[in-house]
Amino acid sequence: MTLVDLVVLAVVALAAWRGWRRGGTSLVLSVAGAVVGIVLGAAVAGWWDPSSRGWLIAAIVVGGLVGIGLGRKLADALATRGGGRVARPVLVDRAVGVVAHGGLALVVCVLIGAAAVAFGPAWLGRAAEDSGVLTTAQDHLPTVSQVTGSVPGLDRVAAVGR
Repeated sequence: MTLVDLVVLAVVALAAWRGWRRGGTSLVLSVAGAVVGIVLGAAVAGWWDPSSRGWLIAAIVVGGLVGIGLGRKLADALATRGGGRVARPVLVDRAVGVVAHGGLALVVCVLIGAAAVAFGPAWLGRAAEDSGVLTTAQDHLPTVSQVTGSVPGLDRVAAVGR
Protein backbone atom coordinates (compact mmCIF):
# COMPACT_ATOMS: atom_id res chain seq x y z
CA MET A 1 0.00 0.00 0.00
CA THR A 2 1.54 3.29 -1.13
CA LEU A 3 0.83 6.85 -0.08
CA VAL A 4 -1.09 7.38 -3.32
CA ASP A 5 -3.29 4.39 -2.47
CA LEU A 6 -4.05 5.86 0.95
CA VAL A 7 -4.91 9.24 -0.56
CA VAL A 8 -7.16 7.67 -3.21
CA LEU A 9 -8.93 5.50 -0.64
CA ALA A 10 -9.43 8.53 1.63
CA VAL A 11 -10.89 10.57 -1.24
CA VAL A 12 -13.23 7.72 -2.22
CA ALA A 13 -14.27 7.20 1.41
CA LEU A 14 -15.04 10.91 1.86
CA ALA A 15 -17.03 10.94 -1.37
CA ALA A 16 -18.95 7.83 -0.30
CA TRP A 17 -19.72 9.46 3.06
CA ARG A 18 -20.99 12.54 1.24
CA GLY A 19 -23.12 10.25 -0.93
CA TRP A 20 -24.58 8.64 2.19
CA ARG A 21 -25.50 12.03 3.62
CA ARG A 22 -26.88 13.60 0.42
CA GLY A 23 -28.22 10.62 -1.49
CA GLY A 24 -27.47 9.74 -5.08
CA THR A 25 -30.48 10.83 -7.09
CA SER A 26 -29.12 14.28 -7.89
CA LEU A 27 -25.70 13.03 -8.96
CA VAL A 28 -27.06 10.16 -11.06
CA LEU A 29 -29.60 12.36 -12.84
CA SER A 30 -27.04 15.15 -13.37
CA VAL A 31 -24.50 12.76 -14.89
CA ALA A 32 -27.17 11.10 -17.03
CA GLY A 33 -28.34 14.54 -18.20
CA ALA A 34 -24.77 15.54 -19.03
CA VAL A 35 -24.18 12.37 -21.04
CA VAL A 36 -27.43 12.81 -22.97
CA GLY A 37 -26.63 16.49 -23.54
CA ILE A 38 -23.14 15.71 -24.81
CA VAL A 39 -24.41 13.04 -27.20
CA LEU A 40 -27.19 15.31 -28.47
CA GLY A 41 -24.75 18.22 -28.79
CA ALA A 42 -22.38 16.07 -30.84
CA ALA A 43 -25.27 14.92 -33.03
CA VAL A 44 -26.48 18.48 -33.62
CA ALA A 45 -22.96 19.67 -34.39
CA GLY A 46 -22.51 16.83 -36.89
CA TRP A 47 -25.80 17.65 -38.53
CA TRP A 48 -25.13 21.40 -38.60
CA ASP A 49 -21.49 21.48 -39.74
CA PRO A 50 -19.64 18.14 -39.69
CA SER A 51 -16.21 19.66 -40.39
CA SER A 52 -16.13 22.34 -37.67
CA ARG A 53 -14.29 21.37 -34.47
CA GLY A 54 -15.16 24.68 -32.83
CA TRP A 55 -18.86 24.12 -33.37
CA LEU A 56 -18.52 20.57 -32.06
CA ILE A 57 -16.81 21.70 -28.86
CA ALA A 58 -19.35 24.49 -28.29
CA ALA A 59 -22.30 22.15 -28.89
CA ILE A 60 -20.85 19.55 -26.51
CA VAL A 61 -20.23 22.06 -23.74
CA VAL A 62 -23.65 23.68 -24.08
CA GLY A 63 -25.40 20.30 -24.37
CA GLY A 64 -23.56 18.97 -21.31
CA LEU A 65 -24.35 22.04 -19.20
CA VAL A 66 -28.01 22.04 -20.20
CA GLY A 67 -28.18 18.31 -19.44
CA ILE A 68 -26.66 18.81 -16.00
CA GLY A 69 -29.14 21.58 -15.26
CA LEU A 70 -32.13 19.56 -16.39
CA GLY A 71 -30.94 16.53 -14.41
CA ARG A 72 -30.61 18.63 -11.26
CA LYS A 73 -34.02 20.21 -11.74
CA LEU A 74 -35.58 16.77 -12.12
CA ALA A 75 -33.77 15.54 -9.00
CA ASP A 76 -34.92 18.60 -7.05
CA ALA A 77 -38.49 18.03 -8.18
CA LEU A 78 -38.31 14.40 -7.09
CA ALA A 79 -36.79 15.28 -3.71
CA THR A 80 -39.28 17.94 -2.60
CA ARG A 81 -42.21 17.19 -0.38
CA GLY A 82 -45.65 18.72 -0.52
CA GLY A 83 -44.65 21.76 1.55
CA GLY A 84 -41.68 22.56 -0.67
CA ARG A 85 -39.19 21.10 1.80
CA VAL A 86 -36.48 18.75 0.61
CA ALA A 87 -37.06 15.23 1.87
CA ARG A 88 -34.30 13.35 3.66
CA PRO A 89 -32.80 10.61 1.52
CA VAL A 90 -34.24 7.15 2.08
CA LEU A 91 -32.04 4.07 2.46
CA VAL A 92 -32.07 3.19 -1.26
CA ASP A 93 -31.12 6.75 -2.22
CA ARG A 94 -28.34 6.71 0.38
CA ALA A 95 -26.98 3.43 -1.03
CA VAL A 96 -27.09 4.84 -4.56
CA GLY A 97 -25.30 7.91 -3.22
CA VAL A 98 -22.49 5.84 -1.71
CA VAL A 99 -21.93 3.95 -4.96
CA ALA A 100 -22.35 6.96 -7.27
CA HIS A 101 -20.23 9.43 -5.29
CA GLY A 102 -17.56 6.85 -4.44
CA GLY A 103 -17.43 5.55 -8.01
CA LEU A 104 -17.19 9.02 -9.50
CA ALA A 105 -14.41 9.93 -7.06
CA LEU A 106 -12.49 6.79 -8.05
CA VAL A 107 -12.87 7.55 -11.77
CA VAL A 108 -11.67 11.13 -11.19
CA CYS A 109 -8.67 9.81 -9.22
CA VAL A 110 -7.82 7.44 -12.11
CA LEU A 111 -8.01 10.35 -14.57
CA ILE A 112 -5.79 12.50 -12.35
CA GLY A 113 -3.34 9.59 -12.06
CA ALA A 114 -3.29 9.18 -15.84
CA ALA A 115 -2.67 12.91 -16.25
CA ALA A 116 0.15 12.71 -13.69
CA VAL A 117 1.76 9.88 -15.68
CA ALA A 118 1.37 11.70 -19.01
CA PHE A 119 2.11 15.31 -18.05
CA GLY A 120 3.31 15.48 -14.46
CA PRO A 121 6.75 15.31 -12.95
CA ALA A 122 8.48 11.94 -13.19
CA TRP A 123 8.24 11.19 -9.45
CA LEU A 124 4.48 11.77 -9.46
CA GLY A 125 3.99 9.64 -12.56
CA ARG A 126 5.96 6.78 -10.99
CA ALA A 127 3.92 7.09 -7.79
CA ALA A 128 0.67 6.87 -9.77
CA GLU A 129 1.96 3.88 -11.75
CA ASP A 130 2.95 2.10 -8.50
CA SER A 131 -0.53 2.56 -7.01
CA GLY A 132 -2.35 -0.74 -6.78
CA VAL A 133 -5.73 0.95 -6.36
CA LEU A 134 -5.35 3.15 -9.44
CA THR A 135 -4.03 0.37 -11.69
CA THR A 136 -6.73 -2.08 -10.57
CA ALA A 137 -9.46 0.50 -11.15
CA GLN A 138 -8.00 1.44 -14.52
CA ASP A 139 -7.92 -2.22 -15.56
CA HIS A 140 -11.66 -2.50 -14.89
CA LEU A 141 -12.75 0.74 -16.60
CA PRO A 142 -13.65 0.64 -20.31
CA THR A 143 -11.18 2.04 -22.82
CA VAL A 144 -11.92 5.06 -25.00
CA SER A 145 -12.33 2.85 -28.08
CA GLN A 146 -14.83 0.62 -26.26
CA VAL A 147 -16.94 3.60 -25.22
CA THR A 148 -16.79 5.43 -28.56
CA GLY A 149 -17.79 2.24 -30.37
CA SER A 150 -20.91 1.96 -28.20
CA VAL A 151 -22.25 5.52 -28.45
CA PRO A 152 -23.10 6.96 -31.88
CA GLY A 153 -21.29 10.23 -32.62
CA LEU A 154 -18.88 9.91 -29.71
CA ASP A 155 -16.02 9.06 -32.04
CA ARG A 156 -16.05 12.69 -33.22
CA VAL A 157 -15.89 13.89 -29.62
CA ALA A 158 -12.91 11.66 -28.84
CA ALA A 159 -11.16 12.80 -32.03
CA VAL A 160 -11.13 16.42 -30.82
CA GLY A 161 -8.35 15.66 -28.36
CA ARG A 162 -6.10 14.10 -31.00
